[in-house]
Amino acid sequence: MNSFFLKAGTLALVASVSLAGCGGGGTTDLAAANNPNAGTGTAAIASPQPTITGGSANNAPQEPTPTPTPTPTPTPTPTPTPTPTPTPTPTPTPTPTPTPTPTPTPTPVSATCATPSVTLTSGLVDYGKNLRPFSYLAKPAKGARVQDPDFPGTHIVRVTDALADFKANVAMPAYPTTQGWNCNESRFVLYVTGAQSGGKQGWAMFDGKTYAFIKFLPINPPDIEQFYWSHSDPTKLVYIDNRENGGQIIMKMMEINVETGVQTVLHDFMPDVKAQGWPTTGPVRAGYPFYSGGDLELWGLGAGGIPNVSGQLGLNAFGFNAKTGKVTRYSGIPVAQARGTTPFPLKSGKGWAWPDWANHTTVVFDLNGNIVRTVQFDAIEHLDSSVNAKGEDLLVGTQYDGPSGSGNLMVANLATGAVSTVIGTSKGDGYPRTSTLISSGAWKVPGWVAMGVTGSPYGSTADNGSNNAPVANPQTYIDQEISIANVDTGVVFRVAHHRSTGHYSNAPVNNYWAQTNVTPSPSGTRILVQSDWGNANPKSPVINPNAPVDTYVIELPAYKPN
Repeated sequence: MNSFFLKAGTLALVASVSLAGCGGGGTTDLAAANNPNAGTGTAAIASPQPTITGGSANNAPQEPTPTPTPTPTPTPTPTPTPTPTPTPTPTPTPTPTPTPTPTPTPTPVSATCATPSVTLTSGLVDYGKNLRPFSYLAKPAKGARVQDPDFPGTHIVRVTDALADFKANVAMPAYPTTQGWNCNESRFVLYVTGAQSGGKQGWAMFDGKTYAFIKFLPINPPDIEQFYWSHSDPTKLVYIDNRENGGQIIMKMMEINVETGVQTVLHDFMPDVKAQGWPTTGPVRAGYPFYSGGDLELWGLGAGGIPNVSGQLGLNAFGFNAKTGKVTRYSGIPVAQARGTTPFPLKSGKGWAWPDWANHTTVVFDLNGNIVRTVQFDAIEHLDSSVNAKGEDLLVGTQYDGPSGSGNLMVANLATGAVSTVIGTSKGDGYPRTSTLISSGAWKVPGWVAMGVTGSPYGSTADNGSNNAPVANPQTYIDQEISIANVDTGVVFRVAHHRSTGHYSNAPVNNYWAQTNVTPSPSGTRILVQSDWGNANPKSPVINPNAPVDTYVIELPAYKPN
């Protein structure tokens, strides 16, 4: 492998992305990356000095014209009045130069991926389907840790102030299927976008203990969500670099040590693409941004340079094993796929799955690229790949009139073909709320997932529906809530209100960036989520598509800062 250090300026590119409404990535895909020199320094503004006004040097009273007098009688010569010694003008005390606030030292990264052993449900309350109050909560200041008034035991910490920190409008977890945290939870990565003039944007790394910003990472993934933390090395992050350098097309899988900045080439896809007889213009990338199979081992990728498919970026699809270098072609499906239908790896590393949009089903492949089974689950919706406590591969997501029913949280077992409902119409939960996102990023506690729902900013009705206008006494069930659920047992714990309103489906203008990209930590004890905080006052929500979007950490009672 060739190791080298990328100079900070070599990847200073302008980020540009247009995202599809139903998932990460976009029909117009990310063409370039961030400014790796970005920082958070705020320019000091000198206060204007006061204008001092004073008198003229000639403004003393003038002596009057003397009146003539007779010849004076001589008088004794008076004793002269001594001239007083002038008081010296005091030297002004200089204004002291303020000592700059030191940049906090990042928490050192442990060499292992160990995290404290906890009981995830410790301190949580099972509220069942009962409506919860939706109380007033002012937007916290950056760094403030507040208790959720409606879910005792849960704390919310505001991590960013995008406008003040970066002169940008958005700082958010990239996507629920993206593992935002490293393996020991000492670091996490957010995506900053919507930069104003002179602002910053790109992939920003934060301290997982103090939540302080550390630096922007000099990476160039093919889409904003396509970066991947190692499950065994807390300093290791992988992405695929696609760019042109001096007339040469580059399509390489890269590893970066996020602490030192050293980058290593893991694999060059150019020989593979040439061997298949495909265009060599790139990019090589994943379709939907699922985590790899195993620990950065099995990948579902595609090579571009072909016409669009179904209105999306076209890719020649292939499976790739990063340990062996093996390229696998899938049998029974066209090689040319849309970005959104490119097969993705199973979390177990035992094969791939293909979203068959035409038939609203999911097709499972083995490691040789052969079809194993078809599952009655529509993989066109928001979902994530997962494994249960047995190690069986799953898809967890929302279904709207799918082949196996409707629900906010439904589970397809890709090992057996069975589809079950955790939250849905068959469980008496009403029709699924819109803008539901689900993540299985808590990979150290298999079977547990996190769910964030925008639904209605006005809360829920007593019959498990949603309000469509403000009410005097707002309450919620599913709408505006963050939950965790165990897909093996079916237990659900509702843990917080996220208060983001901009992605309300009935709003005149819908803000993609304000959706709930819930991203749990590997232990599941903390959840990253963005919010525009339009529901500070749930009796009168503010739905503003231009409101700044910041990231918050939901701390469950089981999380114990150390």
